[in-house]
Amino acid sequence: MRPGGSEPPHRQPGAGCGAPGRARPAVIRTLDPAAVLTRRLEQLHDADYMRTVLQHALDRLLPRVELVEAYEVDYCKIKPWRDVSLTLALTLRSISTGERRRQIVAGSIWSTVDEARKQLQSSVDGAHPIAPCHGSLEEQRPRAQVALVPDMAMILRLFPSDPVLTGLSWATDRTGMTALLDAHLPDCRNEGWRIRDLQHEPLHYKPGRLCTLRYTLTLDHPRHPNSKQLHVFGKVYRDDRWQQAYATLTTIWEASMASAGRWYAARPIAAVASPRLTVQSAVDGCRFRQVLGDLTRDDADSDELARMERHLDAVAQALQSMQQVHVPLGPCLDFAGLLGAQRHNLEYLREVHEGVAAELDRLRTEIERLASTLPASALGLAHGDFAHGNVLLDDERVGIIDFDRVCQAEPAYDVAYFLTHLTSFGLRHPRRAVVLSRLAAHFREAYLAVAPAVSSRRLALYEALDLSAYVLRNFRKQSHQAKWLRWAAGQIESAWERLDHARSAQ
Repeated sequence: MRPGGSEPPHRQPGAGCGAPGRARPAVIRTLDPAAVLTRRLEQLHDADYMRTVLQHALDRLLPRVELVEAYEVDYCKIKPWRDVSLTLALTLRSISTGERRRQIVAGSIWSTVDEARKQLQSSVDGAHPIAPCHGSLEEQRPRAQVALVPDMAMILRLFPSDPVLTGLSWATDRTGMTALLDAHLPDCRNEGWRIRDLQHEPLHYKPGRLCTLRYTLTLDHPRHPNSKQLHVFGKVYRDDRWQQAYATLTTIWEASMASAGRWYAARPIAAVASPRLTVQSAVDGCRFRQVLGDLTRDDADSDELARMERHLDAVAQALQSMQQVHVPLGPCLDFAGLLGAQRHNLEYLREVHEGVAAELDRLRTEIERLASTLPASALGLAHGDFAHGNVLLDDERVGIIDFDRVCQAEPAYDVAYFLTHLTSFGLRHPRRAVVLSRLAAHFREAYLAVAPAVSSRRLALYEALDLSAYVLRNFRKQSHQAKWLRWAAGQIESAWERLDHARSAQ
């Protein structure tokens, strides 16, 4: 069961466990901010070094009763020449009991220690000194919520401390959330169940922007001998977008209920103004990308591939059904708007990878030229982020989640977005490339069969656009990695191939 965008993204492990060693000094001789931040990003993959600096920071935030055994990068976003925002999941082991637990921390990495200190001082709780620890080592209360990591010019915060997402404190308060859900959860409000236990877990945390939480509820009923467990999901927003998000959630859920079972969406449960919190039901099923990975293994047989094709048929029908909903949600994004949306990222890329940017310039020029020769479709409801993590499969049922980027666009936009992620999966798993190419062709045919008004040439044009846009979107997350250049080259080559189809297909 997953909410919109609820499953944690692919993680980069800080490999290995064990006591941290001696930290190596982070000597960065250049003053160029881009080069400095690139070096900082490389340090994130040095497991011994990172465990050491994280241990030093945790010793200042928590009593010295736990060791940092491992870490995972849950989220990383680069603001070129400014800073890096990230979320780390730490595995901590108690010195006294040996028990392990997971601790989420948010970090922001700056180009210089002085800049990090300045940002720390100006933050809401940055001026609070980290007090010395007194008393028993078993005292668990944090000494502080934020600390400076000088070796990496990084500010580190204990979750749920966030000077922008202040609603996280409210959303992680067990008493308050239990009262809210007892009042609004249909099982409690209408059927007499009561919440005995509530646990929360951050699933997708973008510091200062958005946090998705999964709540695990244990419910009792006076007339039932057995308890039951269910999940609901909450989202904490940084501003008043929570209002529009909840209105969208309500509209989309109502539309899904009227779709005769062609697709399903999360049910709205509650919204609270002060923490900017929305709560929604879970949607049954496994993420599409998990099913895709399971059914396209190197040794996949014909039955498994046939099952995958049937899943793609169901997704095509669900998407076409969703696109028939006539509601004016979100901004209007025509082809020109989508093409122009990546200009800033293209300029950022040019400063780091001039050759890749030049090739994208050439590609985008041809995309723009060809777009004027192919008639556009009318704009209608579009998901806006129809990636494989936002499509859930539950036998023959299809769930669609996370409508935060809902918009009005041509139908080909969502289809191309989905196909772009199929292409990317093939580039990351080259031994599956032939099978994935065949599955992509199957999905195109399945969608065009149920949406005859969409031309194959216009769809190919949108694929070329989104393949190029994915390079620019992804650049700010992974461009410091050497393998990113190979992946980007494959995306661009695939875009040229789809342009060839847009030129020639009838």
